Amino acid sequence: MRGEVTGRRESGGHLHFDLKENADLLKCFVWANTLPKLPLFNNGDEIICAGKFDAYPAQSKYELVVEELQLAGAGALFAQFEALRKRLSAEGLFDASRKRPFPKFPQRIAVISAPGGAGIEDFLKTMREGAGFVQMRRIDTRVQGEGAEIDIADAIDTASKMRVDAIVLTRGGGSYEDLFPFNREPVVRAILRAKHPVLTAIGHERDCHLSDLAADVVCDTPSLAAQYFVSLGTEWAGRVAQAQAKLNDRIGAVLWALVQRYERAAIDLTRGAAAYTGRKGNGLHLLARKLDQHAPHRRLRERVERIAHLRSRIDAVGRYVSRTARQRFQIANQQLQSTRSLALRNTRNEVEVLKARLFGVNPEAPLDRGYAIVTLEGRAVRDAAAVPSGSEIEAKVQRGKLFARVERSAP
Repeated sequence: MRGEVTGRRESGGHLHFDLKENADLLKCFVWANTLPKLPLFNNGDEIICAGKFDAYPAQSKYELVVEELQLAGAGALFAQFEALRKRLSAEGLFDASRKRPFPKFPQRIAVISAPGGAGIEDFLKTMREGAGFVQMRRIDTRVQGEGAEIDIADAIDTASKMRVDAIVLTRGGGSYEDLFPFNREPVVRAILRAKHPVLTAIGHERDCHLSDLAADVVCDTPSLAAQYFVSLGTEWAGRVAQAQAKLNDRIGAVLWALVQRYERAAIDLTRGAAAYTGRKGNGLHLLARKLDQHAPHRRLRERVERIAHLRSRIDAVGRYVSRTARQRFQIANQQLQSTRSLALRNTRNEVEVLKARLFGVNPEAPLDRGYAIVTLEGRAVRDAAAVPSGSEIEAKVQRGKLFARVERSAP
């Protein structure tokens, strides 16, 4: 007999329950000495049982005395799940020490899923809208039905041979039976031998599969898996913005320090030249005063000539000193300008290197080389066959946008 268990109750060590199939209901009984020989089952489980009927004529009632019982449907699958989980856990295959670190900024991923379905479509849509920095290589495979676990394992092995940063194994929700291929040993083994970290996003939030226990990162649904990649991009963009702010602060600090050094040097040079010229001028005036005080009348002409000669020499010395001071000032100023230019050049080189790094991850960088980004209804066009004739497309170039209508397409 096969049916669904309802009304399960124990009495005196014996077990009573009803076996329901559609609108039919059969009373069942299990002796206490038979119960330990049967697998554990609960209300709602589907079972197949055999035994003998006992009749109670006074009550016009028949009852099946169960002697053999086995789980069917989801109950049997759950028993397989538990047996395999315990065996693989004993091997240490689900230990946290076996988990591989997931890339902090993945740029290429392999996506394993069914060819269509709401789950994969939600994943792809969210990725295109919020994680455009990630290049996706799709591997379509069966995800349910007999033998689907072999196809899934082969797809994981194929992804391991690709040049990607991580593997995403995903499918939308379904019944326990539909999702059971992800509890099969071939899939678990394939995840463990994969050459890249594996992220699983299978079924609903309440589901848990052996594939999830073996994976390096687990997301409850395909949509949440896409949000995980979006969050990685957001975190990386924040780090880039923070680095840019620090770079700007550093450049500003260096330039301000150089300006202050230049201004201090210019002030020191001006003060030094003024002080030196002042000292020499004071000495000249003092000497002239002494000559005037000690000149005798009888040697007036000689003294006058000597004074004139001394004045001429003093003037020459003053001009020489001033010229020397100006030359020293010019030399110092040139050295300062050279130092400032060198510092600015080094700083600009650092800025250009950082700009080149930032430019390398700029999704619009190819526009500067004459390329264009073609979009259809806001989505980037990668396959000409995906654009129907007569569609209106938009092409973004380095400066501005172009709007056109597709007349024909070619592969």
